[in-house]
Amino acid sequence: MSRDQLLALVRETQQKASEESQRANQAEKRTPWSAQKADGEGEGDREEEGDNDDEEKVRLAAHKYVMTQGLWFVQSPKKVLGAVENTSYNEKNRFDNARTKVLPEELHGDIGKSWLVHTFNKAMDRQRSNTSSRLRNDIGAVFVAHLHPRVGDALDIQDMALRAGYADLIGGRKDDSGKMTFHPFDAPALHSDGADRLNVETFLKNKLVMHVAAAVIYGKKKPIKMATNKPCVSGPRCMQQMHNISNSTPGFVACAGALTLWALSMDVELKKKGQQTGINWYSCYESYLRYLLEGLRNRSKPVLSLFREWDAELFPDSEMSLGDVRVTNGAAGGDELDAALDAIRNAEVEEEEDVDMDNAGDGENGDGEESGDDQ
Repeated sequence: MSRDQLLALVRETQQKASEESQRANQAEKRTPWSAQKADGEGEGDREEEGDNDDEEKVRLAAHKYVMTQGLWFVQSPKKVLGAVENTSYNEKNRFDNARTKVLPEELHGDIGKSWLVHTFNKAMDRQRSNTSSRLRNDIGAVFVAHLHPRVGDALDIQDMALRAGYADLIGGRKDDSGKMTFHPFDAPALHSDGADRLNVETFLKNKLVMHVAAAVIYGKKKPIKMATNKPCVSGPRCMQQMHNISNSTPGFVACAGALTLWALSMDVELKKKGQQTGINWYSCYESYLRYLLEGLRNRSKPVLSLFREWDAELFPDSEMSLGDVRVTNGAAGGDELDAALDAIRNAEVEEEEDVDMDNAGDGENGDGEESGDDQ
């Protein structure tokens, strides 16, 4: 595929995602969940109710999805997890698609049932809520360790007025008219060298981002110890252990990048579009995801080394890293993403390995329970 074709595809994907998101949001605002049922789905219908074990499996799947694949679905959960009612529907093809591998196989027969969609949606909401609370309320010391003196105290991250002063750290800068604009690839907080313009050699390699990711899967104590160079171990009940997360994936890194910037922003709640800043956090995550996938497919040295560094920091005992394998699977765009893709294509390339990996952990094209030994 040529560069022009790729950019056209990226822009088309972004436009469709935006339109679908708007339609889904409008529909959900008009219709309460209790009314969003297919004909014949009564409250007492036993086939529409999941037992406690199945509901727990759905909740865990939703938690893992938010942590490792995508903070949100690009469409409503009902559309993503709902039954596909047309003659071309093929169950095997549906679940061979990495974008829909969000549930354990034993629950595939329940796809489309209202209890499953409702449970998954609520679990995603809770996981996002717990993650945002953890970043703002529990790991302020991590931001102090990496951003001092800009962040002088662990409580600073909770103060919206102080966070307003971090705009430049998250890629904010004023245009010629004096209006603040957001540039997701130009955030010093994401670069290990503090660069305020995209540097593919250091982008997403700031250990702050890695330690934000650690807070999501290990709990609130370990990332603080990691950031302050203190010995630390993981508890047996942390999300990393529960979900057997053994290496970094594009979705995991992209989520952490977006979460890091959100934590430093003026926005109070973690939503697709920030109410205070107007920043489209979903688009931010999606752009990082596309950048990482492009780098993996092209075996770009900066991206391969990124995954090696992440795995060395977060999964030192892992025997596999995406930085060491060839990946062949498939996310939104804009001028800055175009420039980032150009930069990563022009970066030095490593020779290919023989290993092929079909699932790089990307999201549906797009927090639940507390994780960690310190719940």
